[in-house]
Amino acid sequence: MPHPTDAPLLDLHTRVPQAKPFATLEDVRAYDLGMRKSALMAYLKPAKRILAHCTPHTRHLVEVGVNTGVLSLYLGARLPEAALSGVEENATLLEVAEDNLSLAVWAATPGDIEFELAKLHKLPFADASADLIYSFSSLHLWKKPVETLQEIARVAQPECRVLIFDMNRQAEEGHITFVLQFVKEGAREFMDSLRASYCPEEVRELLKQAGLAHWHVYEDELGLLIASHPQDDLSPAA
Repeated sequence: MPHPTDAPLLDLHTRVPQAKPFATLEDVRAYDLGMRKSALMAYLKPAKRILAHCTPHTRHLVEVGVNTGVLSLYLGARLPEAALSGVEENATLLEVAEDNLSLAVWAATPGDIEFELAKLHKLPFADASADLIYSFSSLHLWKKPVETLQEIARVAQPECRVLIFDMNRQAEEGHITFVLQFVKEGAREFMDSLRASYCPEEVRELLKQAGLAHWHVYEDELGLLIASHPQDDLSPAA
């Protein structure tokens, strides 16, 4: 019989989808404020990777699942010549994202940014119309992940880079407990999101079902990265 102390510190073996994430506007505003206070650094690593893939020919970027808009606002300020189109299917998330966008516009932040409400598995863009597609902390919320991945592939032009960042449910416990030291007030929400997240094997199965088995899956500390092209500085997920 295994000793009780042999049990994992965090039971994250089975994925537990979130029933009604961000159900109220108050929940989203509290989440947005918490992210601004304790987790803005979490946006920097994906932002830098996205920017590293941009060239002078990168004119149309698409964010799938805008969350509260922070990542696109950061990128838009640094890519004033490009158009950034964000799609969100959670109306409360989108309302806060649009508030943040309005504040950025009022503050004369550079960037051509637009957010809209739409089903992620029915993206409102023409075939092969995006130069770069990204998503951050949204995959675990997708209602139809296989169909959404297929839509992303449809919208991507042949040289388009796709970068999908989310948490890894099977991340090392040390990374998880480290983050819990900082989120504090949002610890419950963080753990709910982590339990709803995928592990590398599950992501590879989603890609296989979407006909995208040639895409790449990487582990990066607490996170997972799905990339349409190799990322030479990362090791593929086991």
